[in-house]
Amino acid sequence: MAVWRSLFGVGVLVAALIATPGVATACACGGLLSTDPAVRVTDEMALLHTDGDTETVVMRLNLSSTADNAALVIPTPAPATVDAAPAEVFDELAELSAPRVEPVRKWVIGWGGAAAPEGSAGAAAGAPGAAGPTVLSQVRLGPLEATTLSGGDLDGLRKWLADNGYQLRPEISAGLQPYLREGWSVVAMRLTSQQPLAGPLAPVTLTFASDELVYPMRMSAQAQRPQTVVIYTLGEHRMQRADPDALSQYVDVDYAGDIAGRTDDPMLTELAGRGAFLTRTTTSIVEPAAITSDFRFAPAATDEPFQRVVYDYEYLNLTLPILAGMLAVAVAAVVVLIRWVRRRTRAP
Repeated sequence: MAVWRSLFGVGVLVAALIATPGVATACACGGLLSTDPAVRVTDEMALLHTDGDTETVVMRLNLSSTADNAALVIPTPAPATVDAAPAEVFDELAELSAPRVEPVRKWVIGWGGAAAPEGSAGAAAGAPGAAGPTVLSQVRLGPLEATTLSGGDLDGLRKWLADNGYQLRPEISAGLQPYLREGWSVVAMRLTSQQPLAGPLAPVTLTFASDELVYPMRMSAQAQRPQTVVIYTLGEHRMQRADPDALSQYVDVDYAGDIAGRTDDPMLTELAGRGAFLTRTTTSIVEPAAITSDFRFAPAATDEPFQRVVYDYEYLNLTLPILAGMLAVAVAAVVVLIRWVRRRTRAP
């Protein structure tokens, strides 16, 4: 049952537009289509791992939409194998990289609570003589259909996508041009769902040959809103962004440390057997139009561990004890004064 829920969630992610031309937008991983003109990726997460020859990418998107269908097109450096990923893998990663909580007592005086710190358009028709892509594989994972395409030119790819129910806006499909020119492959995924596409969706795994750790980002230059991307890297060393865009984006390291023996998750245990140093990086992109490169990761200068610290404040209000003490002092002073007066009045 858990496997079916995972597969269904992956399918929801890539629900296809079979008959109605859709609205295309961009997420960091590729081009996203939907009949909802307001569809957007509120944030996305990915786990990247490489053994030096093969890269594994596990992705999860968090969508904001009222539609029940969409399509996803993802470029990869080499033909990818597509599979479902455990639905709980990112929950486990979040727990492994969670900040350390330290209790702090603060004494306060006073009353009241303490303060806590676009319209749609179809794709252009293929030009005469356009070179169509080669279908390398097509896999069904429950309700999900994923097709790996290779070769061809942009017009040929547009025609194949249009013929198979993927309606991309020209500016989105044009974002594939640089990848095709560099010999990248494409993964097209689709399904028809029966529920709205909203909230975090179950992850999907892409595996492909690569001698570097890369996450496709250039198609996200078409996005109309700021992007937030959380990337986990798992390998022998602490990793850091090494692409040119890292200098112009907000890149924060949230966690870095060895997770060997700290997880029972089957996927993470298997990947950690070939390198168990986990790094979590959050990238905020204010101006997507300025994106010029994919995310590329390289070993950091050191494997120094890092963990954020969250302070759990316990506020102890001293107002009543202080007032009680002041009252006691005042009463004692009055008693002493009365006794002194009585002694003075009895004196001859």
